Amino acid sequence: MSSLQIFIISCMLGLVSSVHAKELVPILPIDNPSDARTHGLEDLRKAKRDIRGPNLNEFLNPGSAARKALLQLGKIAFWDQQFGSGGRAGEPGQACASCHFHAGADSRSRNAVNPNLTRVRDMNEGEIIGFHNAAGDPDTTFQTRQPNQTLRFSDFPFVRVLNDVTNPANSNDVASSQGVLRSEFRRAIPANPHDQCRDFDDPVFQAGNGGKVRRVEPRHTPTVVNAFLTSFFSFWDGRANSFFNGNNPFGVQDPSARILEFNGRGIIKKRIDIPFSSLASQAAGPPLSDFEMSCGVPEMENARSWPEVGKRLFRKRNGEFLVPLGQQVVALDDSVLSDISNFPNPGVRKTYQDLIREAFKEKFWRAPGFRVIYTDADVQIIQPARPLVRLAPAGVPAVGRETEDEEGVNEVTPDTENEEPLTREPRSQRFRLIEANASLFLPLAIQAYEQTLISDDTWFDRWMRTGTFNEGFGEPELRGLNVFVDKGRCINCHGGPEFTNASVRNAQAKNNGLPNNLIEPMIMGDNKHAIYDNGFYNIGVTPTFQDISRGGKGPLGTPLSSSRQRLFQEQGIMKIPFRILGGDRIPAVSEDGESVCETRNRNGICDFREPLLPSFQRVAVDGAFKTPGLRMVDLTGPYFHNGAAATLKQVVEFYDNGGNFCQPNLRDLDPDIQSLELTDPEKRQLVRFLVSLNDETVVYEQKPFDHPSLTIADNGRRNGDVIEIPAVGSGGRSPLGLSPLGSFLGINQQNVGNAPVDAVCSPNVRK
Repeated sequence: MSSLQIFIISCMLGLVSSVHAKELVPILPIDNPSDARTHGLEDLRKAKRDIRGPNLNEFLNPGSAARKALLQLGKIAFWDQQFGSGGRAGEPGQACASCHFHAGADSRSRNAVNPNLTRVRDMNEGEIIGFHNAAGDPDTTFQTRQPNQTLRFSDFPFVRVLNDVTNPANSNDVASSQGVLRSEFRRAIPANPHDQCRDFDDPVFQAGNGGKVRRVEPRHTPTVVNAFLTSFFSFWDGRANSFFNGNNPFGVQDPSARILEFNGRGIIKKRIDIPFSSLASQAAGPPLSDFEMSCGVPEMENARSWPEVGKRLFRKRNGEFLVPLGQQVVALDDSVLSDISNFPNPGVRKTYQDLIREAFKEKFWRAPGFRVIYTDADVQIIQPARPLVRLAPAGVPAVGRETEDEEGVNEVTPDTENEEPLTREPRSQRFRLIEANASLFLPLAIQAYEQTLISDDTWFDRWMRTGTFNEGFGEPELRGLNVFVDKGRCINCHGGPEFTNASVRNAQAKNNGLPNNLIEPMIMGDNKHAIYDNGFYNIGVTPTFQDISRGGKGPLGTPLSSSRQRLFQEQGIMKIPFRILGGDRIPAVSEDGESVCETRNRNGICDFREPLLPSFQRVAVDGAFKTPGLRMVDLTGPYFHNGAAATLKQVVEFYDNGGNFCQPNLRDLDPDIQSLELTDPEKRQLVRFLVSLNDETVVYEQKPFDHPSLTIADNGRRNGDVIEIPAVGSGGRSPLGLSPLGSFLGINQQNVGNAPVDAVCSPNVRK
């Protein structure tokens, strides 16, 4: 049968999906890798070669030694428990890895519930403004489990009755990672393994028998594996910008951000925007978060700042530096740190300062005779649990007790007892340039490490390379792949080799980092046109007002969403004082052939001089979350932005039902969220295909997924029960007699549990 005949038959049967496609593409059966490639799929080992990374030549010393030092610095910073505040904020201290230790995610089930602090008032102001001005209305009542209790499989999924927002059978809780105990930041003591913090009451995270416990994040922890490929923007709401500004997560959305540089005469401020760096933007956030890693009470203008992080990690005290990973062991055959491992003793044989000096150009870390003071410090709460600390720096000559040896190392033994945190007394401290630029060095290094964490040898990849069935990809998985691209409609949001439309590839950015495929016109769930941010979808997991996500605000009160920024500016609702990423590259014709704007230059796009037509003056971003990649999904449960499903079978049932809250969310709802009418065999096959996206190098933590030892909290109390994770070298878990990583709670992925089966969220009005 010819391709044309197949296409005609497909159209007659209604099998052609054009929801997210640029043109009508026939749904053809996939029998071999060549067929899969017609759907945009590919072996990731081959496909990743096309992805641009950040150009750091302006910042790094030339040569491979600098790149090696950057990678070592990044792996150390990611895994070091001393990075977080520790102490009164909880022992063990928090590393980045404390929430990303299991296939890049978090598999813990105790003290893992947030009551939904992201909720806003149900106040929609129309087609463009939407929930932008909705006031916060955090829910502080725990429904699924109380603080410090343990989640069980019977608790999942959190929604049992579709479309009923107030039904007591449903829970709006979030399953996520525990971080720090609420405490006030007092000061950073050089070379000390933890900050000096002071107890502070926590009215929310209190155990049943009294006493506060560690706070739990308001959104589920996504994996960092493959994040370099899957994340043009990072975080569920995309607030970690694709351009890194060297200060905080917001990139171009914070025009005031500056790093510091020594020009030979003094310290000057410098604006940077490093493209393809959302992972660095992301890494700039959690170390200051009063939920994740840091002491701080932002609502009282109290928070830890990056210079204070640098002061503790980079400055000597009594002639000694802090030993990186000084509470952890590094395997002798660690794939990155073997040559500096201090095994069998803790830590490594280079300091943070050593590695920064080896990696970065001198002008960013050494300013002989000069120090940095801060004339102003301001704390803003951008979203629950994520403060932004704004600092106004100035360079001044060094004076007083400070001395400097010939290598530029500050030999200070300060009396810190009378020092106030920067957010209380900005002028009270003086910092070396290396300390003041901590927000540049450590996020870029962590990004360099995360760029290596690519799972490109899955069972599916092996089939794509060879066309031969293997241990993890056979006939059932192939049938599941066909469900994935056809009846299941999964590929419409989980497209490409990365299995997400939020990927760097799909943004289609050129060397300058500016995206060409970010804002799209689309027919939404209510059959009306809108523009939205590509890769971010409202799929009806929770009612929109429970977490508006991409509909939230940036540091200036401007929308996070590029789509809303474009229409706010165009309609005179708000002046956007920064470049609107993708705002001048909107397709001039929608998928259904409707004109989006009056194109004057007929170049196929709507630029800023071409206003959108009235039917497209509508934004669909409220309650829209970043589409995660699906590689390693077997290991990274629970699922969705709120961790509300425990198994892949529960996820499949959610999609087969057409979502949980399709009717309340209809105006913002992705049009593919509708009843799929999958058969039981199709559901099982789809789950098997998703499991085939496992990579044994991740499952067994072989190079590059090996790591130092790590101690993480189990019990949420201070000095409570802990989980000891042993150091793993490049050979992985097997040589140590360790079992492979497994699924959340050890539950079979085909187990549906208490999920509503064959329910229908709403009639399919879009056939």
